[in-house]
Formats: sequence, C-alpha cells, structure tokens
Amino acid sequence: MDVSGGGAAGHAGRSTGSPSVVSERKVPYRVILAAIWLTLASLATVWLLYRWKHLIFYLVMAGFIALVLNRPIQTLERWRLSRGPAILAVSTVSLLLFLGLGAAVAAPITTNGVNFAKHAPQYLRQAQQGKGAIGSVVKRFHLQKQVDRINPGLSRLLATAPERVVGVLQSAASTAFSVGIVVILAIFMLAEGPSLVAAVLAGLPEDRRERVRRVGLTISRVVSGYTVGVVFLAILYGLVTAAALTLTGVPFVTSLAVWAGLLDVIPVIGDLIGMVPAAIFAFTHSVVAGIIVVGAMLTIQQLKNHILYPIVVGRAVNLNALLVLVAVLAGSELMGIPGALLAIPVAGTLQAIAVEFAPAPVRTLLRHPELARPSTPPPRDSGRGAPAGPPGDGEAGEPDGDAAGELDGEAAGAKPAQRARRRRR
Repeated sequence: MDVSGGGAAGHAGRSTGSPSVVSERKVPYRVILAAIWLTLASLATVWLLYRWKHLIFYLVMAGFIALVLNRPIQTLERWRLSRGPAILAVSTVSLLLFLGLGAAVAAPITTNGVNFAKHAPQYLRQAQQGKGAIGSVVKRFHLQKQVDRINPGLSRLLATAPERVVGVLQSAASTAFSVGIVVILAIFMLAEGPSLVAAVLAGLPEDRRERVRRVGLTISRVVSGYTVGVVFLAILYGLVTAAALTLTGVPFVTSLAVWAGLLDVIPVIGDLIGMVPAAIFAFTHSVVAGIIVVGAMLTIQQLKNHILYPIVVGRAVNLNALLVLVAVLAGSELMGIPGALLAIPVAGTLQAIAVEFAPAPVRTLLRHPELARPSTPPPRDSGRGAPAGPPGDGEAGEPDGDAAGELDGEAAGAKPAQRARRRRR
C-alpha cells in the first residue's frame, strides 16, 4: 500500500476542495452615486433652510396666529355666520386690540421721551447741584460721584439723539412691514386652511387619517389654550401693577402697567423684567411707594406661578417644568424673544405628535394623560373567562339584570343548605 501517495492525493484533494483565495467585494457604483446625491441634497436643504429662515419664521408665526383665531371663528360659525364674515370680524377686532395696546404703550412713551429729551440738560444740572426730584434721589443715595462720572457720556448721547431717533423709526417701519406680512399670511391660512386640511386627510390611508386628525385637534387645543391662558394672566398682572401704582401716586401708570403686562407674556423671566421699570419709578417717587409696588408685583407673581398658571395654562399644555425651561432656552437662543414666546406651544405640539406616533417607552417618558388608557384592548380567553367589560354589553363583565337575578337566587338557595350541613355535623 502506497501510504505516501494516498496521503498526497488526499492532501491535494483537500487543497483543491477548500481554496484559500479571498475574493474582494466591490461597492456598486449606484450606491456610491446615491451617497453622493444624498450628501448634496442634505447640504442644499440646510442651505435653503438658512436662506429661508425669515420666511419659515413668518410661516410659523402666521400658523400660530391662525390657530389662535380659529377658535373664535368656529364659535361664530356655530352661531350661523359664514366663515368669510367670521374671519373678517375676528381679524378686525384682533387688529383693533393690537393697535390699542400699541397706542397705550407708544403714545405716553413718545410724549414723555420727547419731554425728557428737551429737559435733559436741566435734569443733569439739577442732579449735579442736588436740586429737584432727581437731585434729592442723588443726595439720598450718595450718587454725586457717579453723576459727575457719567455726565460727559450722557451729553454726547443726547447730542446724537436725532440720529438715533431716525434709526428707531427705520426699525419700527421694518417691524411693521413684517407684522403686516404675518397678518396677511394668517388671514390666508384661515381662509384656505380647511380645504387644505381636508385634501391632506383625504390623501392619507384610513388607518392614519383618524390619528392625524386627533393630532391636529390636540395642537389646536394646546396653542389656543396656552395663548388664552397667557393673555389672561398678563392682563391680570398689568391690572395689579396699575392698581399698585395708582394707590401710591407713581406717575406713568398706563405705560408701566401695559409694559409689565406685555413682558409677562415672555415665559419664565418676563414678569421679573417687566417689574424693573415700575420698581425704579416707584422708588424714585418714594421708598414706601417702591416697597408697596414691588411687594404687590411679587405677590401676584407667586400667586400666578404656583396657583393660576398650573390651572389656566398647565392643563392646556401639559408639559414638564424642565421641558418648559429647556424649550424656552432653546427658543430664545434660536430666535430671541419671538422664539421664547413660541417655545412652549411648539414643545406642546411636538409632545402631541410624539404621544400619538412615538413608541411606548417614549410615551411613558412624556407622562401624557393618554397613557392612562391602553392603546390596545387586552386579549380575551374564551376558555376560562373574559376580562371585565361594561354592564349589559353581551360580553363578560358585570352581569346584567337576568344574570344577576339567577346568581342571587343560587346564592339564596345555597345558604339554607349550608346551615343544614352545619346542624348534621
């Protein structure tokens, strides 16, 4: 027997049966092209979003206003008024209220600002000499050195006041133009919104149509409820400020109260910022007036933040306090004061979408009231009984009238038998 030959043949067979050559896999050119196009499309999208940031902001603001005004428009429609006249009536009333608030703030500030600019040199001389109301304040708080130090800078600032007024007027005109664009977009959204929403819902599958409708109703409730609650609390804060200023005899009551109410709309820090001008004017008037005004504003702040806000706004938005703070910080970082104003409604909108479409762990994390209801009914076991259901529905649960009577009869018949067995024992 040729063992070496057989071994060589077996070794050769094993070598030819399992080749050790490693084949290299090549990436298809279609995958490479798809990756390149995806990267270019992503960069183009980011660039377009950056270029259209003002347009996106206008659309978001217009959508916010449209959602707020849609509730009273729907109320007028229930009163047998067609949608067109309802939109006209609600838009007119809202515009008049906005102009009235602007006039209440701008007119006194403009008049007092012009008077202050005229008499500013005289006020500086009185402050340096210790005369007049400003001079008495300087003497009381020992601010003579500070006044002498800032006197040259104030003089240069007053000399360039006309140029600054022109810049302020240009900014006001640009702001008015932007507000006009937002208002026009909001009116068009109110007029064409129902047909667009109906078209979008008609194009969705049946299983998702109802979920999207629920999300839309939740978003409308969150935005309108938040806005109405915040406006109510701002009006209350302004009225309390006006009452405190009036009782203490502090001047510029209307301007300071409206200013405090407007800044109270800003979440978290708006009420504190709005309190600063009222406190300055009150302490300038007298120390007692300053203590009363600051005490009244701090009291209404605590009442509003700990009692009224959870009732009026918290039920509509239903956001965690930490999420509110993070949303406000993120909104203010992105878009300043308008971003801070829109942060909480946007966060509530994202929460509504997540509650409806997110996985179960995310829904549990959000702690939404919808989590109290099971998303799917529990399984039924026909062999050993079914879960409890509503009475009289023909399923397992609480027994209806006939079944209850039978059970009561059986129970009544079982009791004498038990007594008889006890006697025999």
